[in-house]
Amino acid sequence: MPQRNVKEQLVEGASQVLLEQGYHAASVGDIVAAAGIPKGSVYNHFDSKEDLAMEVVRRYVASYPFDALLDPEGSPLARLRTFFSDTIERTVARGVTSGCLLGNFSTELVGHSDPISDLVADSLKQMGGGATAVLEEARERGELDADLDPAVLGPYLVDAFEGSVARAKVSGTRAPLDSFLDFTFDVLLKR
Repeated sequence: MPQRNVKEQLVEGASQVLLEQGYHAASVGDIVAAAGIPKGSVYNHFDSKEDLAMEVVRRYVASYPFDALLDPEGSPLARLRTFFSDTIERTVARGVTSGCLLGNFSTELVGHSDPISDLVADSLKQMGGGATAVLEEARERGELDADLDPAVLGPYLVDAFEGSVARAKVSGTRAPLDSFLDFTFDVLLKR
């Protein structure tokens, strides 16, 4: 079996530690301990903890199933529901009390790291743009009420989802996530 390279181990360890502890509470020592690598290895691959965190955010966003969301096959609203449902299951599988890296960083790093804050904002905008595109397709196909504006609704759904993740984190239960999914697709978007 091939051995993972040090950079991959580092990013994996950082992903776990940053999600569980947050940016400020996580030390480089915590990250290398989780990665199982020597401390000096961090600076062979990244200029700083901030650079490492940005790579973690990029990979976190890349792990979302955007391809399936934007695939033109099937019902747009069904694809959007599946996207959020799969994202909820991913959140539950890693533990709802960890929250979402984007949501966690968006509140923790405002005013502390403009590069990470900008990357998180761009990532949330990308998610909202994906939702908007699918909602526009749904409206064109007659699945979405013509009075609903996809350009407003797409980012709103991402914001509502992030809010439900924050509530789940605080409550320690998946109930807010399930409520988001049910209300969004059984009430708000129901035609």
